[in-house]
Amino acid sequence: MADDASSKPTHLEPSELGTKEYWDNLYTNELTNHSHNPSDKGTKESTSFLDLGCGNGSLLFALREEGWQGRCLGVDYSEKSVALARQIAASEDQADNERVEFEVWDVLQGAYDTTGGWDVVHDKGTFDAISLSEERDAAGRRICEGYKGRIVRLVRPGGLFLVTSCNWTEEELEGWFGEASAAVEGGRFVRVGRVNYPSFSFGGVKGQTISTVCYQKL
Repeated sequence: MADDASSKPTHLEPSELGTKEYWDNLYTNELTNHSHNPSDKGTKESTSFLDLGCGNGSLLFALREEGWQGRCLGVDYSEKSVALARQIAASEDQADNERVEFEVWDVLQGAYDTTGGWDVVHDKGTFDAISLSEERDAAGRRICEGYKGRIVRLVRPGGLFLVTSCNWTEEELEGWFGEASAAVEGGRFVRVGRVNYPSFSFGGVKGQTISTVCYQKL
């Protein structure tokens, strides 16, 4: 099925936040900071969790602290990010973090090893960063256009994709990932939940600065 351009939100303007160099430089600084100060930083046992753009790994460490027992893997295309996450894990209690894994992996280009798919795939800001990149794929499209096709293959049938954005509204995220978005090989997403954040009103329009939507793969 061909893309329906009219159903997709307008692209974001490119920014340095969409470049690998920006994030490598950021985590180079954080690696140095953590070396000097190591303190700077509820589900079924079989439930697996993949964090896309894991940064320093703080979310996965927090999940472990809350009792998450399933496999946890954080991936990031920045080698510095993964080095920082591993460094923090090494400085923490290994008994708590022994099953927190970190790998360098580019979600848009890396080879797949889905092992049947993940129960939960989490994106907090990764799609934002990709949307800010001016890079284009082999077909000449902005690279954000191919994101859904990559993500849907990572989620097992019945599994969840949880996406948080500061740049896109819930309606716009629906245009990228929901039933209004273009069909892709490997499955489709249906919206099953959202997070309510404090809202504001301006000019008679009500909105919020953060959007989090949960999709289930069918």
